[in-house]
Amino acid sequence: MHKIVVAGLDGCLGSAFLGLTDLLTLARRAIGGALPPSDQDSGGGDADFCVVTASATGRPVRDGAGATFEVETSFEEVTTCDAVIVPSFAPDPNGKPPDMSAHAAAAAWLRRHHSRGALIGGCGSGVFLLGEAGLLEGRRCTTSRWHHEELKQRYPRADTAWGARLIDDRRVVTAAGPLSWIDVALHVIRTLCGPDAGRIAADFTLGESAPAKGGIRGAAYNVSVLGDSSDSFLSEAERIVRQSDAAFNAQDLARALSTSERTLHRRLKQACGESPKTFIDRIRVETARMLLETSVKPVKELAASAGFIDEASFRRAFRRFTDMAPSAYRVWAKSKSQDKAQMFSVRKDSEIIPEILTTILDTCVNGVTLTDPDLEDAPIVYANKRFEDITGYSVAEIIGRNCRFLQGQDRDQEGLRRLREAISNRQAIEVTLRNYRKDGALFHNKLNITPLFDAQGQLIYFLGVQYDVTDQIRAETEIGDLKAKLHSLA
Repeated sequence: MHKIVVAGLDGCLGSAFLGLTDLLTLARRAIGGALPPSDQDSGGGDADFCVVTASATGRPVRDGAGATFEVETSFEEVTTCDAVIVPSFAPDPNGKPPDMSAHAAAAAWLRRHHSRGALIGGCGSGVFLLGEAGLLEGRRCTTSRWHHEELKQRYPRADTAWGARLIDDRRVVTAAGPLSWIDVALHVIRTLCGPDAGRIAADFTLGESAPAKGGIRGAAYNVSVLGDSSDSFLSEAERIVRQSDAAFNAQDLARALSTSERTLHRRLKQACGESPKTFIDRIRVETARMLLETSVKPVKELAASAGFIDEASFRRAFRRFTDMAPSAYRVWAKSKSQDKAQMFSVRKDSEIIPEILTTILDTCVNGVTLTDPDLEDAPIVYANKRFEDITGYSVAEIIGRNCRFLQGQDRDQEGLRRLREAISNRQAIEVTLRNYRKDGALFHNKLNITPLFDAQGQLIYFLGVQYDVTDQIRAETEIGDLKAKLHSLA
């Protein structure tokens, strides 16, 4: 049976703490009454999960309004669990989330359970505790709009998305808004217990606003007012840009903010180091990133939705800020939320590479990659562990990029011309290239490329096998130098 822990923390919002407990408990009962016996836990007709409330010491929790709530156990007594949900916190007198250093022990406890495989969810300002635990570093995340800038400042290594309702990035779930605990609770149920249980829980919780079977539920609320932030000018500028059309420019932004273009330029430089045009483009690219992560619409439609005047300008701006094409970013974003075994398929529309094959590839002594020729710029869609070791890049930095990023600025290589020609002709080839690790160190890469075709003869992937032959090249060079010296002496 799955165990879901609702974390009770002093200073939390009592409505969120009680709401989570009630929703999960009642949803468990509703699922147990709706699913057939074969789909239920054999022990009693309820859904296959239990709900536990816990605090740091096991003593009652005092919320931000001074009310106290009993809990069942302490954090330390929860040795194993499948999910932990952190409710929102009451804001401090300045309207900001409280200082999370007071919850250092709770942060360490969250980090420990995440390392053991638990799903960790943060609701609204509860996301800040996940940041304190280090779980947001390198992850896509979201929080309430009025806390967006504060989250970016406190945890600069987090990849914060403005305006996203809920994001699940590698078992770290973050959600925005005062009722985000509903989103998180339903997402946890769906993840742990399956889509049928998730649908029943959504039907029970939201009634007619819940989707049909297989759909994705919309948010239960709609926040349209932006509150105070650490930089109200910057937040207001962001809000205006996000609500503008494609014709909107720096002059329009200055006018909307009741300031001159010169003052706008100065204040943006001070706040974020950007010119008005760069600022506008970046905000639109951030919007496009969220749309690529949450929508299956074509890139052309997303470009217009994000506020770009045409697809070409969108693609240029997107590549400038993300260093990858929009379609490649969509693959990269999807891969971050999946297990490695699900990153690619043998037949793109059906069969998933089994986990055992991924395990085998990870034990190879050579780097292994797959690139997808059907996507723009033929990005890498799979890389094994050895490829990470050879290059020094993490899988999150590899997926979605063309292999050429390993060449740096060293593009004048004969092997590259031969490689491009072979790929264009869909032929196998082996070349040795000068590549560069993440730390800038040169290594010599003997690269073997093999095209992979399906049963109908359609090209589906290019398989790349990388051999680090740096020591061999170095030895051959030294032998050549020694021979030359001996020859000169003779």
